[in-house]
Formats: sequence, C-alpha cells, structure tokens
Amino acid sequence: MKKVLFMMLAVASLGFVSCNKCDTKAAPAADKGGDKEVLYSGILPAADAQGTVYTLKLDFDDDHNYTDGDFTMVENTLAADTVAASGLKEVATSYTKGDFRKESKQVDGATVEYIRLIPDAKDALGAPSAASGYFVVNEDGSLTMVGADLTKSVNPELNYTLTVK
Repeated sequence: MKKVLFMMLAVASLGFVSCNKCDTKAAPAADKGGDKEVLYSGILPAADAQGTVYTLKLDFDDDHNYTDGDFTMVENTLAADTVAASGLKEVATSYTKGDFRKESKQVDGATVEYIRLIPDAKDALGAPSAASGYFVVNEDGSLTMVGADLTKSVNPELNYTLTVK
C-alpha cells in the first residue's frame, strides 16, 4: 500500500513540474518584460578542417537595458566525408558558456558596436578557447567574428558572419 501511495505521489509531482515548465515556455520573453534570447548560426572557415558550424545563443538580461547577459556557444568541426550526402561530417564538438557584454569602441574614426564573450572555464566542455571572443554587430543584426582589434578579415572570400536564426 505504501508503494502504491508513493508512486501516485511521484507521478503527481512530475505532473506539476511538467505543467509549470509548459506554462513558462508558452509565454514569450517579450510579453513578460524579461530577458530575451537571440540565436545566431553559421559555418565559419577553419584552418585545419572543412569549416566549423558555430551556434551562439545570447541571453540578454533586461536589468542592464539588454547590453549584457549569458552566452552558450557550440562549435562543430566539419571534415570531408565521401559517404555523407552533404559531403561533410562532424568530427569534434565543443561547448563554451559564460557572460557577454555589448560594447562600443572607436576604430579608425568610426564607432563600432561589438559583443565580447567572456568564457567561464569551469563550464566549458570539449576544447574551447579560454580567451575572450569578439563579434562586431552588423547593421542587419548579424554578427561577424573578429579579433581583439575589432577589424574584419582582410580576405573577402572568407565569411566569418553568423546570422540570426
């Protein structure tokens, strides 16, 4: 009898938990006046691979006028594969989490807005870089990966841009 009562209590608890999760997911962040999430993705060049698929999620905090928050970045390294329909396969994956800040700086006489990623080494899985990452904010809302000097690649054939998904 105790086992049956315990099982019923456990099932009821799971129902309450899953119901609460459904309610929070159903309401968009903009309606709550809270944080907002933006997801970026793109295939960027890699020196030792066919490319790297970057997926970057920025979770903007509303308490600082949406200028900072938390980020999660997933990097999937691609290699050539003659069997796969796309001709590519994922050979390595790394995850990086941390904080980010939206900042601006004068570069060559112009104001450049950029996102600076500040990784948490303790939350990183795989082999991500512990150094800050930089993305210039483009007029169309996309992000372009740059170095600490905030200048874009001098090779126009290399695309370092992540687009909003």
